[in-house]
Amino acid sequence: MCARRLRFVGLRVYIRDVIAWCYRTMKRRFGLATALCICAIFADGSVARSQPASAEYQVKAAFLYNFAKFVEWPPQAFPSPGSPFTICLAGDPFEGALGRTVQGELLDRRPLMVRRIMPAENLRGCQMIYVAPNEVQRSEEIINAAANSPILTVGETDSFINEGGIIRFVKSGGRIHFQINPDAAERASLRVSARLLRLADIVRLRQHAGVIR
Repeated sequence: MCARRLRFVGLRVYIRDVIAWCYRTMKRRFGLATALCICAIFADGSVARSQPASAEYQVKAAFLYNFAKFVEWPPQAFPSPGSPFTICLAGDPFEGALGRTVQGELLDRRPLMVRRIMPAENLRGCQMIYVAPNEVQRSEEIINAAANSPILTVGETDSFINEGGIIRFVKSGGRIHFQINPDAAERASLRVSARLLRLADIVRLRQHAGVIR
């Protein structure tokens, strides 16, 4: 279905626009799990024929949006009742894809917005923080700054979960999927939907002498 749509729109249309259409269509017809799986596979197969970062990160933008929908934040996560839901970015490989994905969307009547954060910037107002692979040197610093706060931390590096991060993107076997550490989410006072947990690889870190490893 997605490939047929690509033939009709022509070569001038970026592959990320096709993936966005694919995701919306599949989610409407078949639900969240099918939409993410089909579009993740399609993105991987399209990398060689288009812009690799745009294709991959259009799919990851859809994941981030759905993380926001399927995780519950406590009221104290927001500065005020009218505050937006803010996805903060430490590094931005999305090339505008994330902004387009959340544009005009509401989450519990709150508008979604994207904000780039600079080194040492206060994380107040962030409900979710994505750490790009090229910001690995800031990863542990950001996770520590978010510790014990209702902030969903999302990253991609191999050590992200071990450092205390909550969700990590993984690309293997030609597909994009993700890991979740539910214990880290619980420490942040975040409730992860069972539907999202069923799609994830669950990672629980071992504890030795009271220290999480």
